Amino acid sequence: MRTKIKPKTYFENYLELELDDIQYFESSLQNGEVKEEMISSVKRKLFTESLHVLIAKYSSGVPIEELKSTFPQVIDYFKNGWKDKGNTPEDNIHFDNYILMLWMLSLSVLLDIENTEFEKIVDVLDHSNREDYFFDKIIAYKMPQRNISNHITYPDHFAFLKNLIDNRDVTELKDYLDKNWYTSMKLTYWYDSDKNKHETFFGYWCFESAAFIKILNLDDSIIEKQEYYPYDLVHWDK
Repeated sequence: MRTKIKPKTYFENYLELELDDIQYFESSLQNGEVKEEMISSVKRKLFTESLHVLIAKYSSGVPIEELKSTFPQVIDYFKNGWKDKGNTPEDNIHFDNYILMLWMLSLSVLLDIENTEFEKIVDVLDHSNREDYFFDKIIAYKMPQRNISNHITYPDHFAFLKNLIDNRDVTELKDYLDKNWYTSMKLTYWYDSDKNKHETFFGYWCFESAAFIKILNLDDSIIEKQEYYPYDLVHWDK
């Protein structure tokens, strides 16, 4: 177990329910049982649920090698199910999409996926006409020719990342993770999901901080035990 918020039995039940849902949605699409106007929503659901499964597996202690092997399937669901367009306002609703994109890019770095798979994510992002400094910084780690936008979509929520990049101060990051990170995610659909009477919790992880720790090659020993920091995702392949 990598989280103390829920026991292993919870995750066993959660994963069983989510995997059953994925199988049902896949079967419904393949058999032509989904109404035309609902197809895009079902494809979106396949993406989000497959990502939730991967994160829940991480939370429950599944070996990272297994997560790496299944992530390409999540990428395929992402490619087919992403609906964001550049004319969508950068508001509270879009914040969820922003986090999901940030997770996909961050997990790609942390799981060290092949460039051919990574390019699928970048292609989806580029077609959505979104420009963001943090997206581009992560992309440039695997694609050094990437131009870096100066635009920070949510400066208040991610000033801590800019400070990490500029100052390389992991102590400052620790302080933010300890005191502010989780409450800063209050706009997300998964905030306080551990308190839901239904099985909706898959884990609370600041994947983006780990991605930049890896990109910047910083010593993160002081946050090894931090509850929202996925330490072993940075170190599993060393």
